[in-house]
Amino acid sequence: MQQILHLLCTAGSCQLHFSGREHTLTAGCCMIAMASHVGNIRPSADGRLYQLLLPADQQADCMPHSSYGTCGWLHLFMHPIFQLEGDMLAILEHDFQDVAFRTEHTPQAYRQEAVLQGMRTLYLDAMNAHAALFEHEQATQRAADIMSRFIQMLEGGSYRQHRTVAYYAEALCVTPKHLHKISTQVSGRTPSYWIQQFTVMEIRHLLMHRKLTAKEISAKLNFDSLSHFSRYVSEHLGFTPKDIK
Repeated sequence: MQQILHLLCTAGSCQLHFSGREHTLTAGCCMIAMASHVGNIRPSADGRLYQLLLPADQQADCMPHSSYGTCGWLHLFMHPIFQLEGDMLAILEHDFQDVAFRTEHTPQAYRQEAVLQGMRTLYLDAMNAHAALFEHEQATQRAADIMSRFIQMLEGGSYRQHRTVAYYAEALCVTPKHLHKISTQVSGRTPSYWIQQFTVMEIRHLLMHRKLTAKEISAKLNFDSLSHFSRYVSEHLGFTPKDIK
């Protein structure tokens, strides 16, 4: 099972192997990455390191149900190691401690939901700090520019009418194969994944708020039929529109 590793170094340092290279986390460094990409974690003698693991399939439940959540997660993939200080470091350290406390002390009946709630707060604070650090960064590589424009198209709602990689590749003047390569290199995910993420988040939001019927949502998102929409919801959300009471 894929897991997401969250590290926060608050004292000393930590050596680790990440994506084929050696890295050093110093005091104030936070790292969020796929656990399979990280290995040989070695804190210094005076090091203090918080570590949390989250199953990858629960990550979507911790993201804000908006395009902000998806883009924030994308940016974390592009810059998985970032330096914190002052209030933001104190806030993230508190979040790590809170999740660890919930994991150990919450009664079993509500433990998973309590831990996920703590992780939601941690992600919001991490993405807030991350955005402040990188808000003035200029993309200098063509790959980053293409990926940025791809996400901007999704943010603009293109996924409501178009859910094929070929459509976005043509709009970006690249081949589907090249877009797949760029997306995988820059974000660690395929373009199909990002199209699906935006679509699923909107479906979840619309179903839970119950302002539209399943038929109306199906039409809004340009599904061929209500049955096609129901199969899509079942496959990607684990329930059918009829299960929403």
